[in-house]
Amino acid sequence: MLPRHPRNPPVNHHHHEEPPPDSANDTGWSESDGQWPMRPVDRLIYASLSRVDRSVLDEMRRIRDHAVRNNGPDGLRVGLMHMNGHFIEWIEGPGPAIDALMARVSRDPRHHGLQVIHRSTGQARLKRPWIGAIVQAIEPPSLFAARVHTWRLRHEAGQVYEPAHVWMNVCSPPAPDMPRAGEGAERVMLLSARLAWAFDLLRWLAGVSSRRLVQRRYAASADDVPDVASDYLDLPDLGPGGMRLIAHARRGLTMGVAHALMPAHGAVVLILDGDAEANVRLVQKVLDVCSQTQHVPTIIGVGPHDSVTAELADRVQANGHAWIGVRSPLARPDVSDLWAVLEPVLDQFAGQASG
Repeated sequence: MLPRHPRNPPVNHHHHEEPPPDSANDTGWSESDGQWPMRPVDRLIYASLSRVDRSVLDEMRRIRDHAVRNNGPDGLRVGLMHMNGHFIEWIEGPGPAIDALMARVSRDPRHHGLQVIHRSTGQARLKRPWIGAIVQAIEPPSLFAARVHTWRLRHEAGQVYEPAHVWMNVCSPPAPDMPRAGEGAERVMLLSARLAWAFDLLRWLAGVSSRRLVQRRYAASADDVPDVASDYLDLPDLGPGGMRLIAHARRGLTMGVAHALMPAHGAVVLILDGDAEANVRLVQKVLDVCSQTQHVPTIIGVGPHDSVTAELADRVQANGHAWIGVRSPLARPDVSDLWAVLEPVLDQFAGQASG
């Protein structure tokens, strides 16, 4: 287990401050909250080797502009990541439109060796026309290729998973020392009602545990929408199978990153604040994402004693979610104080989920 309550210098939150969730820029895309596809869609993920020999960022922008212009009329939505010399693309929409797009991308000279690693029909997960990410991996490209091969074999054997599960296991592999190669690890999303407490908590945990914090950024369909962070930390000693804590920016609730990845999470931890209105806004946005993705994780609220209110519990439970309130006895807890009360709850949750 990690140290329960080591004292540490205060974290300067203002270097990583985000605006409140309701001030996130609106892209103006028609394919937003009001037109979320409720009927089943086709979902496909493929991986390929990149042939891009210039700026990957510039190439991703060109791909984005082309995709938004051409895929929108066909009802397609796309998530694209460049990692370790590979592209991995997640496509959702009508089956014939996906087949036509795959015929085009198979002829694209910017990549080769295309392998389909997932195809299914089910609930739409991609909220926006395009989401992209570039990950600077530290592992050899051969390990990425091996994961792609494993998931291609599972796909060809008829094994069907949620696309978010495939995406995260290929693009965000578990740390080598996670129990059972990470297959039994619980994934828990962290969001904060104000400032960047979720990210500060992960940075502090990485420091006191001497574990590697993985930092990622996602971009949206338009230049006027800032990209958002999504960091994660693997903790092998938390619960019987280990646990991955994933901090998301509040803007991710608007951009669609949280929608895409929500089904892979068993719980969502909300770091609450003294601002009651900010807490209610965050809770409601998370409930909206869960409703749209038809996923019902446990919701855990943690913060100063007065911030964990019966109103929040009632709102969460009225929407069919289990609620766990975790109160710090301190009026202004820091990240170590929050972890002191949150860690045993997460450890117990992981044990119950695996049982």
